Amino acid sequence: MLNPMRTMAMALAATALSAPLAFAQSFSNTTFEIPKPLRPTVVAPTGGCGTITLTQSTSQAIVSGNSVSCNAGGLHSDNSYYRSFPLTADINVCEVQFGIETATGAGGTQPVTVNLYSGAGAFPATFPGGYTQIGTATVNVADQSATVFPATVAGLATAGSNLVVEVFTPDGQTAGNSFFIGSNASGESAPSYLAAADCGVTAPATTASIGFPQMQIVMNVIGNPGGPSLAVGSAAATVADSCSSNPAQDNGTVEPGETVTVQVPISAAGGNFTGVVASLDLPAPAGITYVTSTANIGNLADGSSANATFVVTVAETASCVTPFTLPISVTSNEGTSAAGSVASQIGQAGTVTPNETLPLAIPDSSPAGVTSTITVAEDITLTDLQVGVEIDHTWVGDVFISLTSPGGTTVTLLDRPGYTGSGFGCSSNDMDVVFSDAASVDPETSCPAGPPWLSGPVLPFSPLSAFDGESTVGTWTLTVSDNAGGDTGQIVNWSLIPTPGFSGICTVCVGGGGGPVQPAIELPTLATWSKLALGLLTLLLGVFYFRRTARR
Repeated sequence: MLNPMRTMAMALAATALSAPLAFAQSFSNTTFEIPKPLRPTVVAPTGGCGTITLTQSTSQAIVSGNSVSCNAGGLHSDNSYYRSFPLTADINVCEVQFGIETATGAGGTQPVTVNLYSGAGAFPATFPGGYTQIGTATVNVADQSATVFPATVAGLATAGSNLVVEVFTPDGQTAGNSFFIGSNASGESAPSYLAAADCGVTAPATTASIGFPQMQIVMNVIGNPGGPSLAVGSAAATVADSCSSNPAQDNGTVEPGETVTVQVPISAAGGNFTGVVASLDLPAPAGITYVTSTANIGNLADGSSANATFVVTVAETASCVTPFTLPISVTSNEGTSAAGSVASQIGQAGTVTPNETLPLAIPDSSPAGVTSTITVAEDITLTDLQVGVEIDHTWVGDVFISLTSPGGTTVTLLDRPGYTGSGFGCSSNDMDVVFSDAASVDPETSCPAGPPWLSGPVLPFSPLSAFDGESTVGTWTLTVSDNAGGDTGQIVNWSLIPTPGFSGICTVCVGGGGGPVQPAIELPTLATWSKLALGLLTLLLGVFYFRRTARR
C-alpha cells in the first residue's frame, strides 16, 4: 500500500509528464522504491579534516520519500539547496556533508557542485548581490541512497558574517540523471532553502514556504578555526626502518636496534608562513633515542606543504610488540604553532589463521548461521582483545556476529545494525572492520554509503573486556548469521588481535642501527703489492737516469 506522500508524488509526476513542454517541470518526490524499507539512521556529523562542525539538523537521518526536487518524470532540472550559518568565529571550511535520499545517474555517477558564500547581510534578502563566493568544488556522486555524502571544499569565512552553503545539481534531463537531496522531519534550528527557476522559484525560498515543511535538509559544514593555520599531517606520515648490519630486516617493521626515518607533512592554510620549524617533543618514548629531532622547513605558502624528516633509533633491549608515539610541535616566525604526533610500534604481532578454508558462505535467513574457528596454541593471558572481521554481504542490517572463547564466554560483536524490531536495518554492503572497545564508531547506529559499509575500528555490541583475564589457548568460534531473506554473503577473513600480542616479527638488529653504512677500506692484495713495487722501482730508475743526465 502506498503512503499518501508517495501517492501525491506519483500524481504530481504524472501531471508533469502530461503537461505541455513549457510546463513539464514540477516539484515532486522521488518514485524510486528502495528494495527494503530503511529506518531513519543516525549518522554523527564528523569529519577527519577539521575540529569544528556546523549543523542545523537535529537528526542525521535520511528518510525515504521525504524530499522534493524540480523535475520531470524524476529527472531533475537545475536545483539549488541552501543553508545559512551565522558565524561567531572564523572558520576555515574543509568539507561539506549533504544528505542524499537517492542519486541515480545514467552512467552510474552524476556531478554535484558545492558553493560557499560569505556576506554580512541577511539571507536570502541580500543574496547573491551582498555575498562573495569563497569556495567551490564539483564532485562526482555515484549512485546511492540514504547516505550522507562528504564533499571536500575549502574557504575562509569570518566572524560576524553568514556562511551560505549551496548544493547545486545541474540539469540532468538530457543525461538522464535523478537526484533527491536527503532530509527528514525531525527538526532544524534554522530553515532549509531551495531554488529552482524551472519551477518558478527563482530565489532561495524556505522549503516550508513552497509547501514542503517536512523537508528539512541534512547538511553539515566541517572546518578548523579561522585565520592562518599550520597543521601536522599525522595520517600521511611514513615510517621507514633500517638495519645496516642486516639489510634483510629493512622490512617495514620497526625492530629493536634499528634506525627509523619518519617523514610527516606540515601544511599551511589561510596565510603564508616563514621560519617554520618542526620538532620532536621531549621526553622521548621509552626505548627511543632522537638522532635528528628538528626539521627546518623554512617558508610555507598558503595551501602548500613540506615534509619534516626525523631520525630516531630503537634500543636493542626495547620490548617487542610495544606501541610508541612521537610527539611533534611546529612553530613559525609569525607565532602560529601546531601540534601532532606519529604513532608506530616496535615489532609486529604474529597471527593465527582460521581452521576452515575461506571464504565461507553465510546461509540466507538462517539464525543458526555459520561458524568459523581459530585454534590458538600460544598461552597468553588477555588484557585486551580486538577482533578483525571481513565479510562480503549485501544489506548488513541482516547480519549478526558473535565470538565465543575456549572458556565458553560469548560476546556479541554486531546485532543487525539499524534494525529496531521492525523493518530490515541498514542497507549498505560489506564490512572490513576491527571490533575494539577503544573505538569511537558505533556500527549499530551508522549507515554510510559503501561498499564497504564500514572499515577500521568499530565498537562491539557488547564489550570485549568480558574476555580479559582468560587464556588464549584453545578454539575460538566466530558465528555469523543472516536474519532476513533476500540478501546473502560470505565470511572473507577474520582474526584475533590479543594484548599481549602473539609472537611475530621482532628480530634484534645487533650493532647495525646506528646510521648509514660507512664505505669499507680494502687492504691491497699480493698482486697489488707487486704492481706497487714494480712502479716504485721504475720511478727510482727514472730519477737516477735524470740526475746523471743533468750532471753531464
